Amino acid sequence: MRLVVDHVAGSRRGQRQEFASGTRVRFGRHPECEVSFGPHRDIDASSRHAELRTTEDGYLLVDLGSSNGTYVDSRRITEAPILPGTPVMVEFGSGGPRIRLFVGNQDAVDALPPAPIERVTRAWLIPGIVLVALAVGAGALVLALR
Repeated sequence: MRLVVDHVAGSRRGQRQEFASGTRVRFGRHPECEVSFGPHRDIDASSRHAELRTTEDGYLLVDLGSSNGTYVDSRRITEAPILPGTPVMVEFGSGGPRIRLFVGNQDAVDALPPAPIERVTRAWLIPGIVLVALAVGAGALVLALR
């Protein structure tokens, strides 16, 4: 069995990580986490946010008391079973970094379709342009009134 982490949104968007089964995988901004997010860009994720554990029944994703919560397929969780062969979307804080998590054998990993990579939105771009235009206009008005 293999564990596949496809980064869908966040500072590592477009990257893939793979781990052997049975490996504890920690998620967070701390550099010691196996899946570490950008410490300055992915601020919705806690430094030690969540952990994927191996159990007798399979795999369990556990929120480690994060400030902004862990979401599996858009539902906030404290613990969630991860079923082999079923990809799940995990978000670390509402609006935080997002991954597709998959556990399966090598054939299932090879057959996995590419992860949906979210476009980067620049929410500040239009307001920033408007503010610059207003500042230039105000400056021109001040010069014209002199």
